[in-house]
Amino acid sequence: MILWLLRYLRGYLYVQFEGVYSEKILSILTNEKISVWRLKYSDGTIYGRMFAKDFKKIRKIRKNTDVKIRITEKHGFPFFWKRYSRRSGFLLGALIFFVLLKFLSTFIWVINVDGNVRVKSSDIIKTLNEIGVKEEMRASDIDAKELAQKLLIKREDLAWASLNIEGCVLNVNVSEVKKKPKTYSGEPSNLIAATDGIIKKVEAVCGDVKVKIGENVHKGDLLVSGIIESMSSTAFVKSNAVVIAQVEKKFTKTAQFSKSVELKTGKNYYQRIFEILGVDIPLFLPRNMNNVHAETGSYRAKLFGKKIPVTLYCRKLSVYEKTNVFFSEEDLKNQLSGKLKDFFDNSDIEGYIPIGTDYYTGDKEVTVSHRYLCDINIAEESKILLEQ
Repeated sequence: MILWLLRYLRGYLYVQFEGVYSEKILSILTNEKISVWRLKYSDGTIYGRMFAKDFKKIRKIRKNTDVKIRITEKHGFPFFWKRYSRRSGFLLGALIFFVLLKFLSTFIWVINVDGNVRVKSSDIIKTLNEIGVKEEMRASDIDAKELAQKLLIKREDLAWASLNIEGCVLNVNVSEVKKKPKTYSGEPSNLIAATDGIIKKVEAVCGDVKVKIGENVHKGDLLVSGIIESMSSTAFVKSNAVVIAQVEKKFTKTAQFSKSVELKTGKNYYQRIFEILGVDIPLFLPRNMNNVHAETGSYRAKLFGKKIPVTLYCRKLSVYEKTNVFFSEEDLKNQLSGKLKDFFDNSDIEGYIPIGTDYYTGDKEVTVSHRYLCDINIAEESKILLEQ
């Protein structure tokens, strides 16, 4: 590699030696201490490479022999410079490119988050944005220690954080807070029933359970007491328990006979925006459009696998028109039946038992009412007021 670089800086030629005694010229070149490399012989012609300055030395050799020496290619920096030195535009463009590259290297273009498991990287980056750390900001404006402290103050789920700048990349290393076991100390409280139901299961962690399995309770009834009495004393605790009961619930949904809907017209418009260094450059002419739905996609340009501050946004505008649609009573009942099915298919309801479904038809709408039984935790905290 070093040898190739030295040859490139000096400049070298691809040459051909043609003649009856072309191989004798190699001995002459050796005596004159002229370097020739990458030699190859084919059909009476010798091919090789030599330095550009050495080619001037073989003029006398060429005159005293019947060998023709011809240059086929020129390589190296001297020829490159000679070719482009007269093109001021090229040199100016190269100068502007390197100056711009140096200028852009003073900004942060990528933020990486490392060390997080439970906390999403996008959430941490969002918090960084709130405290003033964003892409496309000057790296010199970042006070790593101060901003790390602000990040920890903003996010209680992080135990440690550090910010490190590597070129145009800001690496944010974090450590998450370990989950602490739940403690149940606090103000004394009871657990009461949030609704009517039949007790099916009680899992008490702290408190005196006052109900039994199969017992019918009403809203407000005491389930678990925070007052624990013994022969010698009375203790007040914060009750903690899960009390599962079978309760009756109702699902209702209404559908209108007439409804205004938006239908696609099939017309689509596209708007493209270039964002360079935080500056938006629209590539479209503005127009007034109503009843459109926008979908935006973006592409962040990369150079040699690294992000650069150039983003292309493409916005698709789909044109809709409003119209009124009318439904029959049977259509609405079918719609409501489908919504009822979707609700229970997508809901995680424990102990589901259907009771009955009724439809009510009014002047403008149809309503479905579905009653069912399910198992839920009905325990609701109620503080115990102690006399001062």
